Amino acid sequence: MSLFIISSDWRFKEHFKHHFTQDFLHEFTISHKLLEALDSSSVSPKLLIIDERMSKGSQRSILEQLTYQKCSIPILLFTSNEQQPYIQAFKNLNLHIIQRKGVNFDSLFSHLDPFLGKTESREEQKTYIPCGLVGNSYCMQKLRKKLYRYAKQNCSIHLYGETGTGKELAASYLHRLSFPHRNMVSVNCSLLSSSLGNSMFFGHVKGAFTDGNTDLPGLVHEANQSTLFLDELETLSPSFQAYMLRLLENGQYRRLGDTQLHTSRFRLITASNEDLVTLMQGNRIRKDFFYRINEVSITLPPLRDHLEDIPQLCEYFLLHCKSKKQLDEHGLELLMSYHWPGNVRQLFSTIRRCLINSEEEPVVMVTRNDIYQD
Repeated sequence: MSLFIISSDWRFKEHFKHHFTQDFLHEFTISHKLLEALDSSSVSPKLLIIDERMSKGSQRSILEQLTYQKCSIPILLFTSNEQQPYIQAFKNLNLHIIQRKGVNFDSLFSHLDPFLGKTESREEQKTYIPCGLVGNSYCMQKLRKKLYRYAKQNCSIHLYGETGTGKELAASYLHRLSFPHRNMVSVNCSLLSSSLGNSMFFGHVKGAFTDGNTDLPGLVHEANQSTLFLDELETLSPSFQAYMLRLLENGQYRRLGDTQLHTSRFRLITASNEDLVTLMQGNRIRKDFFYRINEVSITLPPLRDHLEDIPQLCEYFLLHCKSKKQLDEHGLELLMSYHWPGNVRQLFSTIRRCLINSEEEPVVMVTRNDIYQD
């Protein structure tokens, strides 16, 4: 499924580009390109947005062609004049007229997100293979099944694992299954502990502080109807955890310098390299904060626990690099005999180095020095 939009106004399209994923949103500026895409049997848009501004063609010509094709796709028609006489001639289309001037995009997206999000079929979800979470070992199959099981549940999820095990990839997988049309908002918690962290996260109003010349909606606002991913949770200061308690309790928050309450509904995913219970016992995580974020905890296995997946991981990486080379058998045995303290990230770094060193060779050669160099 996808969303088609035609407009020559880059500012207008920027609202949609910022809100929806690049794969989900298809942009057009010329009418015949849009109509050609709609004729393609490989493309199935869920919604069509037609702006009154376009490089070639007009709203009327597009609507005439869509009527001829007996189009049943819902259409949002953005116009400066809702009373255009010709619009009445297209009652057979699933047409919704929106006044272009002063449109509230936040309100618009709050209506579009539930409609667009529910189109993802379970069959499509099963065929999605998360980039990097590769492997047919028992622990990796168990991990993917667990992620899939919790993706549709309305609960916060904590991902625990060593560095390089793919926590952000797992978060992306959960997000894509829940909100396939939206961008995930990823935040490194170490940034929130800075002096600008509160402003960046919750937003601020104009004049809230020196040099605050414009309003800033904030990352919490951006995460509404999507996923908020907090990485490296162990670096989040206890004072900032206190700021977040009301937000995690009922979705309400205040921007810096603002008296008005705002609301944001999002799926929360957190990740850490250290165990949450250990962090709580060391007073680095507040107890009330711990119980709000730890509804479900998922541990990502280190690579040393599924060394049998290394051949498949190597094959995936070479394919990702668009390389037609293969690893020599001796090198593959060396890779499978190492304990990989840096996990999959270290493995990929090693293969990349070997790939560069074997540039003139048809086979990627791996030596013990290549492995232990990391």
